[in-house]
Amino acid sequence: MDADKIKSIRKNSGYSQEYVAEKLGISQKAYSDIESGKTRLKNEVLHEIAKILEISPAVICPISCECIFDIESKHKELLAFLDAKGIEYPAKFL
Repeated sequence: MDADKIKSIRKNSGYSQEYVAEKLGISQKAYSDIESGKTRLKNEVLHEIAKILEISPAVICPISCECIFDIESKHKELLAFLDAKGIEYPAKFL
């Protein structure tokens, strides 16, 4: 995770630490620890920060992009397998 990038994007977006912390449901101090690299982020928090800053999680954590790509690739393989076997699945899984 690139803590400096999070801070830079937040500042360029015109958001305060207090604003982002409030959106995350944490204290400003806890958010400050994220930006200073003192806190290791869980994926859920990383994705929430990305949503707030309106960016892709991969912008602040390149490894998240690799994980997302791997999941999407496996999902496509699974759907292709089900299609090849003539197995129907709900549209919500597309």
